Amino acid sequence: MNYITFKQKVFSRYRKSTLISKLYAFFGKELQPRKWVFILGCYNSGTTLLAEIFEKHHQLDVLPDEGVMLTDQLPRPEDFGWRRMWWQCENEMQIDKNKASQAAKTIKKHWSHFLKTNPEIVVEKSIANATRIAFFEKHFPNSYFIYIVRDGYAVAEGIKRKAVVMPEHQSELGKDYPIEFPAEQWQRSLDVVAQQKENTKFFLEISYEEFTTDVKETSLRISNFLGIDPFDDQLLQSDFEVHGNKMKVTNQNHKSYVRLNEDEWKAINKIAEKGLKQYNYFSETPIR
Repeated sequence: MNYITFKQKVFSRYRKSTLISKLYAFFGKELQPRKWVFILGCYNSGTTLLAEIFEKHHQLDVLPDEGVMLTDQLPRPEDFGWRRMWWQCENEMQIDKNKASQAAKTIKKHWSHFLKTNPEIVVEKSIANATRIAFFEKHFPNSYFIYIVRDGYAVAEGIKRKAVVMPEHQSELGKDYPIEFPAEQWQRSLDVVAQQKENTKFFLEISYEEFTTDVKETSLRISNFLGIDPFDDQLLQSDFEVHGNKMKVTNQNHKSYVRLNEDEWKAINKIAEKGLKQYNYFSETPIR
């Protein structure tokens, strides 16, 4: 993402401060871009890579961090003791309908501090926003949703490897999640998005696998969907920094497959069989 500004550092650190929230809202401008673009997907599915690519496009203004870190109006699962596990506190992720209109205005004012003046197309990426599609559809005019799906085995392994259980739950779970937890998160992500996408006007689903196999064709689908110029071919072949690692757009699923043992593979199948079969990822035995 972009260089971290002083405003971003302050808000990210004190996002729960009522004073900071009020100050940023008071001095902010209620954004009214021509389009809003929300990148959705389960954790470890390629959403950060998409945001990095979008950041290089001259017609797109990408928030420099996850939108949930730049406002106090969008709850995060970490606020409730669940790192990378919004399915454990899904109800808490919702916006009170009686406060939704005001919350939307405040969010736009908060976010205005981290974008150029009068942006045409604003791009935001927050994993937990998969639970709030209806909220954005209603309160953010001309919202476009891009949902990326990745192989559930790779996603579950990635979440387990990267997510340290927060102190509140370590006495119960230890420091590492059992593989069933990230498998449940992946399946729940599919289910929640499926429940909401039929009621959205602009919704595009892509897969991590097709994107990394044919980045040019998939990026063209995205640019056509958003009504913007095609992404530069040279840009798509360059290195991108994702979670501190520089890499080209390539399929990394095989690295996750080999890290899963047979019992973990079976556990993922037991939890997420429906989604794995729906997207043709299912395998009775580990892929090596």
